[in-house]
Amino acid sequence: MFKIIIIIISALLICTMLFRMFFRFRFKDFYTSLVYGKYSLQYVDLFKKNDLRSPFIPCIKDEFIFHILMFLKKTPKAKTFTTTDNIQFGNIPFTTTYKEVFRSMGIPFCFNSMMVKNHEIKIIGYQEMLNQTKLKSVYFFINDVFVVGEYLFSDVAKIESLNISKILVKKYISESIDKIEEFYIEDSSKNMIYYRDNGFDLSVKYCNYGDSQVRKILFELGKHMLQKNENFDNLEDKIAEMF
Repeated sequence: MFKIIIIIISALLICTMLFRMFFRFRFKDFYTSLVYGKYSLQYVDLFKKNDLRSPFIPCIKDEFIFHILMFLKKTPKAKTFTTTDNIQFGNIPFTTTYKEVFRSMGIPFCFNSMMVKNHEIKIIGYQEMLNQTKLKSVYFFINDVFVVGEYLFSDVAKIESLNISKILVKKYISESIDKIEEFYIEDSSKNMIYYRDNGFDLSVKYCNYGDSQVRKILFELGKHMLQKNENFDNLEDKIAEMF
């Protein structure tokens, strides 16, 4: 009988402790979402600090650096075209803030947030349709400023009929080309488009590379995230040649 009482008391204590932890977390959840909003670094960190998975579908599952590296160090085999037109991601100028894009686009399909070398990075993504073809549009922000946009197509069968590479080249440089799997388009301000078709999915990235402050931050992040990789020992010298 005594053992049963001890078990009951222990169970009650555990339940009480769990209830307090749950209530405390829910209070922090409410407070953080009220003060910072759910789509914020602070809200994501709340789950991370409590060893909980992020409540959002991630827009990217790998390191952020792999989504900007192609601009810091151009792929040697990729051809570069130049354009007299200004490069812009849809109707969103590169100077647009995170709040402005969020207000314009609405609740995102996916979300990432992280802090890298004192720079806050947010990524939001939306599912869209283009000529009955699904695509994902992704917006990358550093310190709440829009710096990189990406259109990602995953339906390979339907992608072929769109001829996206030809449409891009025709729009920006007014010439016809054969199908190219990878290339850059650069405007007079050094803003860039990077097109890549690896046979499984197709990606079109737009980068605010014309802003010297953005370039400096991108380089700083690239150097920080790759400094332990022996394949990028001379990254600083190689990137500096591009500026």
